[in-house]
Amino acid sequence: MVPHARFGQGRLVTIEVDRGESLTVSVSVSGCEPWTMVDWDALDQERRIKERIRLGLLRILAASYDLSPSPWGILTGVRPTKVVHALLDAGLSWQDIRLELIEIYALSLEKADLLMDVARRQRPYFHPAPNNPVSVYIGIPFCPTRCSYCSFAAYPMHSHGHLLQGFLAALRLEISAVGRLLRELGLEVETIYLGGGTPTTVTGSDLTQLLNQIGTELHTARTREYTVEAGRPETLSLETLSVIREAGVGRISINPQTMHGSTLSAIGRQHTVEDVYRAFDLAREVGIPMINMDIILGLPGEKLPQVEYTLQEISSLGPDNLTVHSLAMKRASRLKKALDVVEMGHEQGAAMVNLAGEYAALLGMVPYYLYRQRHILGGLENIGYATPKTASIYNIQMMEERQTIIGLGGGGMTKLVSSDGSLVRESNPKCPATYSQQMKARLPQKMERLRQHLSG
Repeated sequence: MVPHARFGQGRLVTIEVDRGESLTVSVSVSGCEPWTMVDWDALDQERRIKERIRLGLLRILAASYDLSPSPWGILTGVRPTKVVHALLDAGLSWQDIRLELIEIYALSLEKADLLMDVARRQRPYFHPAPNNPVSVYIGIPFCPTRCSYCSFAAYPMHSHGHLLQGFLAALRLEISAVGRLLRELGLEVETIYLGGGTPTTVTGSDLTQLLNQIGTELHTARTREYTVEAGRPETLSLETLSVIREAGVGRISINPQTMHGSTLSAIGRQHTVEDVYRAFDLAREVGIPMINMDIILGLPGEKLPQVEYTLQEISSLGPDNLTVHSLAMKRASRLKKALDVVEMGHEQGAAMVNLAGEYAALLGMVPYYLYRQRHILGGLENIGYATPKTASIYNIQMMEERQTIIGLGGGGMTKLVSSDGSLVRESNPKCPATYSQQMKARLPQKMERLRQHLSG
């Protein structure tokens, strides 16, 4: 709300909390009338005090300095849908939740309805227990080039390609160990997701061997979704796509990010717009059932007309899913380090997001998951849209953290979810050299932690 605020000088902010018969929170800024809220709900009082203080600060600062509040109100976390799910679990009605989102969390009507819309679609995918079935993520930390906005485990092939064979050898060990443990415990795998990086930098017999091993070790009778993040279209030959399809992969991502060649060059992408069309047509030709496409709003030099052109071109292809990212300036990205020469177009962020939503609706898509990031375009959000019966189950489970996800490979993040909703995160090394060198020694301890959690 106030990204450039400085503290320690200027006007005094006073906060008063009265825990009497009712909970009363008062917030004031010197020279202005105080903001006060009385709350008669005694449940989880410490959480409610924090929420009321945040709401009071939002209201009083907006009034004192004539600021436009964020449409997300006091929700600053990555996973705002978790708030709705927690309130549902506590027994609140949808009507009461909507009221709380608007009056306590200060969401705009549009964002409150979006959040509830997404949560409704997610609830059927939740399981009674978090540890059977589980999901599996496999990180392939190699890319053709490193995009300027990227902060993920993505090492360019031209500088790190010599590490690929050692990485794959270590990954085979980890896949075998996890597969043995899942069979020993009698656990099912709901979804398998190959991310990165760009998994399709692995080609030929290496890709065939990798996917076959995943199918043998990790695919179970209850596996409902198998995704390969084939994000860089220049890596998608007919041979690679055929290997993917023959391995039983049912969903891939082809991620242009933009359909403007000049922007692709500016952000460090090696492919052309024509490569996107070619890759998409080949994927349909070999029979990939579901294709997701990612775009990024707010790329350097792009404003509303450029975004609309990208949406028009993607619409002509007819993907099954569309993931709309609002550009986030992450610390590890090259773009973040060059902010002084980047035109962000933040003032058009909301218009871009709304336009993308309109095009998704024209494609017959509805929002099914969303998340936010720090330093994101216009303080907005990232939204995944899907046509009927094509929502990515992995994306829902990963974002809402209701299911244990076992992370393998470079940068693979394991999320161990307990029945009380508590969560422990453990990550593999991102660097392929470090992963290769350490994985064999790390495996016994990792398998024991998994065994203790999954059999508890």
